[in-house]
Amino acid sequence: MLRVRPVHHTSRIDEFAAELETQGLRCVENRGSWRVFDSGNGKVGVHAVDAGSANDGSTDLGFEVRDCEIFVRRTLQDGTAAELIDSTHGTTARVTAPDGFTFLADPSTDLRLPADDTPLAVTVVWRTPDIAAANKVLANIGARLVAEHQGGGALFRAKNGGLVTTAAGAVSGVELERFYRSGAALGPGMG
Repeated sequence: MLRVRPVHHTSRIDEFAAELETQGLRCVENRGSWRVFDSGNGKVGVHAVDAGSANDGSTDLGFEVRDCEIFVRRTLQDGTAAELIDSTHGTTARVTAPDGFTFLADPSTDLRLPADDTPLAVTVVWRTPDIAAANKVLANIGARLVAEHQGGGALFRAKNGGLVTTAAGAVSGVELERFYRSGAALGPGMG
């Protein structure tokens, strides 16, 4: 199981949550300062932060997996650095790209596959100076290549929902791109 679930940090959590709901995502977890929204094809975690903090408005790449131990073992076997770590929300998997960029894969019991008629897909862009390495990391964690882009970037789909695009960037970072309805973009980026 692999599902895209980036985490967006914001000091305006209620407004951002309303934007996601307007786009058609449904809140499936609400703990006040931590909320999760489901598009039916990928999820978005939203974490409240103080206004003016360094990570206000930033997005972290993230995934959900069924079993962190199996995920780490398979990722290591495929050649990408991964380890189990203790986080504030329990044991999770941390993946490290060759340039030191890291992201988490949290455990989930939600094993649904996206429905064929799901109108929305959560999409994130992973900008990196080493696109080939990012593409290999995504393949090694189980994401499936959908299309290659000019300049070396590519589009990957997670089996249980969501899309990740790799693109050139001066430093590694992630943007919550937009949501798609029947292949057409819905509004401006949510970043």
